[in-house]
Amino acid sequence: MKLVMFTPGLRTSAIGRMASIVVRELTAKGVEVIVVRCEAESFLPKSSHPFDVPVFSWTDDTAVGEAIATADLVVYHVGDNFAFHKGAIAWLGRCPGVVCLHDFYLGHLFHGWAHSREGSGNNEAAHILRSLYGKDADLRFSKAACRTSFIAETAATMPCTEWVCAMASAVVTHSSWGIQRVLNSCPGPVRVVPLPYETLTRGHVVTEEAGVPGQVRVLTIGHANPNKRMDSVIRAIGGAPWLRANAVYRHVGHIDTAAFMDLSALATGLGVDFVASGEVDDAALEQAFAWANVVSCLRMPSLEAASASAIESMLYGKAILVSDGGFYAEIEDGCAVRVEGTNEIASIRRALEQLAGDPVGRESLGVRAREWAERTFRADAYAAELIELSGTSGTHPPFVNATKFFFDTLARWGGDARWLTVPSVLEPIAIFDATGTDAT
Repeated sequence: MKLVMFTPGLRTSAIGRMASIVVRELTAKGVEVIVVRCEAESFLPKSSHPFDVPVFSWTDDTAVGEAIATADLVVYHVGDNFAFHKGAIAWLGRCPGVVCLHDFYLGHLFHGWAHSREGSGNNEAAHILRSLYGKDADLRFSKAACRTSFIAETAATMPCTEWVCAMASAVVTHSSWGIQRVLNSCPGPVRVVPLPYETLTRGHVVTEEAGVPGQVRVLTIGHANPNKRMDSVIRAIGGAPWLRANAVYRHVGHIDTAAFMDLSALATGLGVDFVASGEVDDAALEQAFAWANVVSCLRMPSLEAASASAIESMLYGKAILVSDGGFYAEIEDGCAVRVEGTNEIASIRRALEQLAGDPVGRESLGVRAREWAERTFRADAYAAELIELSGTSGTHPPFVNATKFFFDTLARWGGDARWLTVPSVLEPIAIFDATGTDAT
């Protein structure tokens, strides 16, 4: 079996790291894998996760085209970052394949793609938005994109999930909370499979560093986005005298200047010990996990199909704080401390005080989380699902050719994305793909 996988390769990409884990498992099962790095052109020369298989750039049309022509399956990892997935979107439009959907919200991805096409005289983006979300959707979307409230204004009504899933021959995603839009738009099978992940040193569990008795050391990792609720953690610590005196809050990952200035000013004003370490190498990241006794994995709004940072924290045996929604609501009870969204700051404060005051309970929580995560987020199960989809997802030539024929014909007739929800239109294509849609 031969599989072509489009993925970011950048070492800062959690999706790229997950893909490298899956590639390793696929090759162990005897699958011939070719990786296509799909980042924007400026990222392609930068160092990559280790794949140990042939790696091409998505811009190499000849090499990628030849690989796809002889492949049994084409897989596209897609998340809400156009710079990381530019090549995947470019090739998905040319060759349907299995989409591994990492986010149920793709507004930033769509906006970046639409922006990249400006000036070409092509109003395809506006047409797609109107077809999916109604009259004036393109105007509402573009106005929202100019505001800091972009996600809040579009997540529930214009997430752009359907845009990607309609191009897929099948979808593998990592939780069920946002599955309905996928089912409504993907013409092929839909699977829910837990996101495979592992610690930086495979199978290694870090030992928590000794610290000041009673001290609580809180860690947030990854891009310092507003939905990670870092300001709420600072306010929770700053609003409680004991926490203010005994807690240290550290962030490891990318943080832009404006976010750093805002969070630092907030922490200083509230008397909170806040440290931003920036982006670090693997050894320093593992040290940060060893340093922490609590990891904040809060997300509000929750947009991802799964959280690599939450899974990694559990695999390290850490007590984690999570928002009670999205993927986080699907974490097994007793493996995380849930924070109430309606009373977030007070809930964070109670959770930190409880975990700081009960080191034995904190350790037990981490042990349960690690055991559950090791059972759940497995690369062998994920690889097996992709192998199975090679025979059921409609990626074989008759399906691809039929899909292209109907796309082209309907476009000539003036059809648009609404046809994807009409069963009588999909029936001719289904002749070549008898599996239908199966959410499991």
